[in-house]
Amino acid sequence: MKKQKSVKKKNVTGALISVIAVVAITAGIIYYLNHQMSGSVTEQWITSGPFAINNSTYRLGDNVFMTITGLKPTDVGKMVVTDPKGGIFTQVPFNGTEKSSFNYYFKPDTERLEKLCTPQDLVGTWTITFQGTTYRSLTFKVVNEWVEGSQAEIKAINPC
Repeated sequence: MKKQKSVKKKNVTGALISVIAVVAITAGIIYYLNHQMSGSVTEQWITSGPFAINNSTYRLGDNVFMTITGLKPTDVGKMVVTDPKGGIFTQVPFNGTEKSSFNYYFKPDTERLEKLCTPQDLVGTWTITFQGTTYRSLTFKVVNEWVEGSQAEIKAINPC
C-alpha cells in the first residue's frame, strides 16, 4: 500500500512540475512579446471625414499609412503634407468623382528641396490638410526614436 502512495505522489509531483513549467514558459513568452512591442508605436487610426492615418505618433523610419474611403463626388482637392518646419513635403490630388477610395503611404525622409537636411529636422508635428474641402486637418508627430535599421536609410544631406 505504501508503494502505491509513493508512485501516485511521484505522478502528481511530475504532473505539477510539468504544469508549472508550461505556465512559466507561457508567461515568459508573453512578457518577451510585450517587452518587444513596447518599443514600437501602437496603431491607432486618426480620422477626418473619409481620410485616415494609422497613427498619431511615428518613429524615424516609420511609414505613414493613409486610407481614403468614401469620397463624395464633390470631394475634389489635394492632400498637402506639411513638415515641422512648415514646408510642403508632398501633395496628393484626390477627386471623388473619379475614385471614391484609395490608399497612400509615405515615409518622412530628408529632402534637399524642403530643407529637411538631418533626421532631427523630421522630428516634430506634421500636418495633413485637405485643400478644396471643409475636412479638418490631421496632425501627427515624429518622435526622436528610430525604427531598427532605418539609420542607414535616412541620412543627413550635406551640404543642405
